[in-house]
Amino acid sequence: MILKTGDTVPADLRMFEAMNLNCDEKSLTGESEPVEKITENNILVAGSDKLATSEEEVGIGDRFNMAYSTTTVTKGRGRGIVIFTGMETEVGKIATSTTKKNRKAGRSMNYKKYGKAQPVKGLARRTYDIVGKFLGLTEGTPLQRKLSKVAYILFGCAVLLAIIVFGVNRFNVTDEVAIYAISTGIAIIPESLIA
Repeated sequence: MILKTGDTVPADLRMFEAMNLNCDEKSLTGESEPVEKITENNILVAGSDKLATSEEEVGIGDRFNMAYSTTTVTKGRGRGIVIFTGMETEVGKIATSTTKKNRKAGRSMNYKKYGKAQPVKGLARRTYDIVGKFLGLTEGTPLQRKLSKVAYILFGCAVLLAIIVFGVNRFNVTDEVAIYAISTGIAIIPESLIA
C-alpha cells in the first residue's frame, strides 16, 4: 500500500518505507498528537532494556513501524505491506470484543454431563450473575465495578450509623432523631466520589 498525506489507512500495515510519515491515531490509542512512523523495529519492552521480539510484548501505541486501519495520514508519505484486514485489524479486534458474548464456565445445569450437584451449582452461579448485573457488581468496566462496590460499602456504613443513632436514643425515633440519623448517613459520602 502506498500512503500519502490525507489518506485513511485501509488495513494494518507494516511500514518498510517512511518519508516524514505521521499518522493521527487518536481514535485508536488516544494519542493527542500525530505519531511519527519509522521502518526500524527496535522497540524496547516496557520496564526493561531488552528489545521486543514479538508484537505481544509491546502495546499498539508503541509500535512505530505499524500503521493501523482507520487512522489518517497527517503528513508525509510511505509504503507498507498489509498484514491484517477486516476483523483481524486492531480496530476489528476492538469491535469483536464489544459484540462477542462469552459464556462463563460452570453455569451449565446438565447433571448428566457434570454430576448430580451441577444443577444446584449452576443455578447458584446464574443467580449470582443476575443479582450482580442488577447491582452493577459483575457488569461494566473495572472502574464502574469498583465504584459500585464502594457505593454499597458506604451505603452499609450509613445504615449502620443510622442504627447506632437510633440505638443511642433507645429506638425512640422522633423527627429530630431521624434527621440526625439521615444527616449522619449522608455525611459518610465523600463530596468528590463522582469525580
